[in-house]
Amino acid sequence: MVSNFAPFLKFVVRYTDINTRVTFDRRSLQMYEQYWGLNEPPFTLTPDPRFLYMSRAHEDALMMLNYAVTRNKGAAMLAGDIGLGKTTISRKLLETLDPVQFKVVLIVNPILTPTQILQEILNQLGIDIGSRNRQVLVQRLHLALLEYYDKGRRIVVLVDEAHLIKSAQTFEELRLLLNCQMNDQFLLSLLLLGQTELRPKVAKVPALEQRLAVRHVLKPLDMLDTGELIVHRLRVAGYTKEKSPFTPDAIHKIHQISNGVPRVTLQLADNALLMAMARKEEMVDAFLMHECAEEFTGVAA
Repeated sequence: MVSNFAPFLKFVVRYTDINTRVTFDRRSLQMYEQYWGLNEPPFTLTPDPRFLYMSRAHEDALMMLNYAVTRNKGAAMLAGDIGLGKTTISRKLLETLDPVQFKVVLIVNPILTPTQILQEILNQLGIDIGSRNRQVLVQRLHLALLEYYDKGRRIVVLVDEAHLIKSAQTFEELRLLLNCQMNDQFLLSLLLLGQTELRPKVAKVPALEQRLAVRHVLKPLDMLDTGELIVHRLRVAGYTKEKSPFTPDAIHKIHQISNGVPRVTLQLADNALLMAMARKEEMVDAFLMHECAEEFTGVAA
């Protein structure tokens, strides 16, 4: 799999071929959207649910997470390689959950001690408590869960990048949250999202692993979905032409280089449109994509 790519856009970007040297300044980059008939950048890497292309793999993952929360299954885990769209799926999940019924606690920096995890949850619930005593924190959190339960609401703790958790004690503390129950119902849903190394880490905490009622592994895109992802992104960004600016051979090349990883696919597509604009091309074909891939990876494609 391609890795360690250099950062893509700087204020000055240069592409060189045998006959042409093109230098883009900031003003030229602003012409990018105009050239391709776009209203906004189509291939940004920030997790924007509007741009989420729901491949079958993504639909399955979203369905499994939604099922775990709405059916009150307690805990769920979504794992997958870097760049496959786990974070974007999680943000899409948050859009689907009724805020009247669910209060979401989103932990995006999970490199925390067990005590810090408890403090972060309480803080996001709007509960200011100065104590670092674990028992005090647990008691206050349990009281908050009961208060939400009495109001017909439930708390969802979503831990993104959960593979970064270093301590087994932190995983154990998360497991203990699931002990908060009322009438055989969980007062809290726990969702763990992370890269593939999350699975062996959780396996080292059997008590937590056994509580994971839902487990799912997100898989890369196939070539068809790779092409559909690019077209979907372009359409959301305002592209109105009937045909995609990428030829089938170009899509094949993108899939070959990206290995079906959406993040890499988007970077390659972005680079290709920029290079095509520089050369005043209306289509990205396999030849141009081959050159772009060499520029992008730094090696012969």
